[in-house]
Amino acid sequence: MLSAAPSRRVAAILALLAGLFACTFERETAVLRHDLSALEPAGFGVSPFNIEEKLKRGFIPEVIACLTGPSGRGVETEKGIRLLAEAKLEAGDFPVAEALATRALSRSLRSELRADLEWLRSQAAYWRGDFATAAAAAEGAQKAGRGVPDGWVVFLRSIGSQRLYGGAEPGTRATLRFRYGRPNLLRLDVRVNGQATSEMILDSGASISLVTETAAARLGIAAVEGAATSARGLHGKEIPMRLGWARSVALGALTLRDVPFGILPDGTLTFESATRGLFAPEGVLGVHLMKEFDWRIELPERRLQMIRLEPDIRRGGEGQNLFFRRLKPMVRVSFNRQPWSFFLLDTGSEPTMVTPEGLSANRFTGWEPSAPVTLEGIGKTRVSWAKVSNITLGVDRYAVWFRDLVVNEGADAIGDGIIGMSFLSPFDLEIRFSRMMLSLQRTAERRPSAPPMFEPPSGVESPR
Repeated sequence: MLSAAPSRRVAAILALLAGLFACTFERETAVLRHDLSALEPAGFGVSPFNIEEKLKRGFIPEVIACLTGPSGRGVETEKGIRLLAEAKLEAGDFPVAEALATRALSRSLRSELRADLEWLRSQAAYWRGDFATAAAAAEGAQKAGRGVPDGWVVFLRSIGSQRLYGGAEPGTRATLRFRYGRPNLLRLDVRVNGQATSEMILDSGASISLVTETAAARLGIAAVEGAATSARGLHGKEIPMRLGWARSVALGALTLRDVPFGILPDGTLTFESATRGLFAPEGVLGVHLMKEFDWRIELPERRLQMIRLEPDIRRGGEGQNLFFRRLKPMVRVSFNRQPWSFFLLDTGSEPTMVTPEGLSANRFTGWEPSAPVTLEGIGKTRVSWAKVSNITLGVDRYAVWFRDLVVNEGADAIGDGIIGMSFLSPFDLEIRFSRMMLSLQRTAERRPSAPPMFEPPSGVESPR
């Protein structure tokens, strides 16, 4: 995902990085063990004096512990309320984040803080699927001076008080097959409003699911009048986008009702390269939908298992390494064995990348701007960016060493980098939005007998 400059960050909440292609140099990799116990304790150094910087760096559980413990008394009250609400939102504890923001908004506050808290409250309600509350809070943020796009508010208002993502009962599970390779992106057969799509990419890096104008018309996705905003491609190129609704989205035997979509101009999701030829999916399924499930992805078998979650599940738990920021999933990553960096988890990106901010934060030098790498993004945009060499990124129990990585020089909305499929492909993946955990299992170490059991989160039973 790419965004605009800081003054336009809210307008870039729907900026997208769908189906990035890179050169093949990333194939020179090695999988290593990642000993979490050998890393520096993640909470080391979190204090009232550096708590904002630590939150930015992804030390979210540690910031919550600081603010709710004795050290929290050293943080100025208004600042502490904002930081705790922000940390709870990013931890996936949406009801608590919303309650904290609502309570704080009953006080007399500076306009800037009021705008921040209203926008935070809007995001929490959005994640809960309560678009009416999200719209009211977004309007409150506008009145307090935050630049929330009018088209986004119109869209939030359009569904009224109806709850989103109805349909499949909690605990319902499904097993699907997917296609993978040329390009290395997960492509699923999906039915929208009862109509089959050609294929859609499972794209955790997209805030909202996307289709092209032609696909929207064929599938019966109804655009909302006045609900228009823009997405962003590489180089920050703006791409017009309308917003609309699908009555239903079916993945195998699982169906969700009332699902939001972004509608992009035809050709926006078309990519072409000498090695892969033409690739033109009808759309992508974004993280707003993915968060309704726990996922297990087994690449060698091209098999995907999913379990429907309780709508109001309290997310998170011990060992949490997955978080939300700017309507995106972020994962805590060790960078050359040093904790912690904050990377976008993007199953819709082939390359894994690091940003200049991530390199600076980890005191890394050695760019090679004279050896650019060409990538393609949405809107037929292309960029040539620098590369860095000899980088090891660690998640969960494993690390991947890269001889070369792309330096994403585009914008500031992806934290320290992107964990793309070039990192994830050696593993079976479990993306647990219930526990907010990304877990990796080396495919070569899995017993090849029966499919691994993929259990629902605690307290969720499969319906009889």
